[in-house]
Amino acid sequence: MKRHKPSQWNSWGLWERWILATSIAEVIGLAIVAVVSLVVTHFGYIQGTFILVGTLEGIVLGFAQWLVLRRYIKHSTRWIIATVIGALFAWFTGLTISALMAIAYAGVSDITKNQAFIKGLFLLGAGLGTMLGFCQWLVIKNQIRFSILWIVANAIAWAVGLFIAYVGVGMVQENFSLQTALVTAVTGTAMGAVIGGITGTALVCLLKSSQKQIH
Repeated sequence: MKRHKPSQWNSWGLWERWILATSIAEVIGLAIVAVVSLVVTHFGYIQGTFILVGTLEGIVLGFAQWLVLRRYIKHSTRWIIATVIGALFAWFTGLTISALMAIAYAGVSDITKNQAFIKGLFLLGAGLGTMLGFCQWLVIKNQIRFSILWIVANAIAWAVGLFIAYVGVGMVQENFSLQTALVTAVTGTAMGAVIGGITGTALVCLLKSSQKQIH
């Protein structure tokens, strides 16, 4: 496939496509989590569940973003692999930290606990975004100038995105219903739009500032 030269880039169009791809991926990702949560609630934990969820979410997000990014970088299929690996790391690290946070704040007053939890949630999101961004950065580090900023953008984006997901999930009922489906769709769209908007802005800026021409 012919790679787009800098003069051919449509920054606004690229940004819009990136947001759309990320939003769709997050809606599907949250739907996967919701279905798995219902299965675990009714049948109990099944070994390998979190590996499956992390892999599926990574594939969905990686593939959706690849559809947009493949026109602008070399070896773009590596993006999907990097995203899957980053998603798996993020899932297992997030679960571990969440369990430690629950233990650490057990018995603490509700106000203090809520304040600490919100701060912890943002830090957790930043950490997960950093891991995902790092794995993806390995794909573009030799192709785009200042690509290290991609990690920073993901840290910021996922810190905000995880908070949105937490608020949305808090409104979901335990049993499947039309409300659950609607809340999941709205939450995933909002989460994807924010993450896509922040990382998309970084992507456009990085591609425009890069002096490497990709053929």
